[in-house]
Amino acid sequence: MKKYLMLLIVAFSFSNCDLGGDDNPRFHLELLPVETATLPAEFKRDSIYELPIQFNRPTNCYIYDGFYYEKDRNERIIAVQTSVVEQSDCGASPVNPMVKILRFKPTLEDVYVFKLWKGKNTNGSDIFEEIEIPVIP
Repeated sequence: MKKYLMLLIVAFSFSNCDLGGDDNPRFHLELLPVETATLPAEFKRDSIYELPIQFNRPTNCYIYDGFYYEKDRNERIIAVQTSVVEQSDCGASPVNPMVKILRFKPTLEDVYVFKLWKGKNTNGSDIFEEIEIPVIP
């Protein structure tokens, strides 16, 4: 979670920067929750997997900017990172849900725990869906 906090601090510092004119679009980074992920029942060590991750963009001003991916031993935290253009004429996203591919290569003979970020609850705490996937030899 330290990396998540650092990402938010960096995002806020960039959103407060004046880039020297009104012609430059302003944007900030924002994480979007993972709606669903298609994960296998098991992994084979050292094989490469393409994992479809589905998410929704609130408006067309949310531009996919990769995955937020944090790893700690056998745990992986995953969220969708977006750049949000700050403008008033944002329309509804023409494509929802969106699907992007996360490439993953298991290197441990263990059980991987994927923590899919689902957003925050009313108290502001992170909500995760945890999925355990064993690795076979």
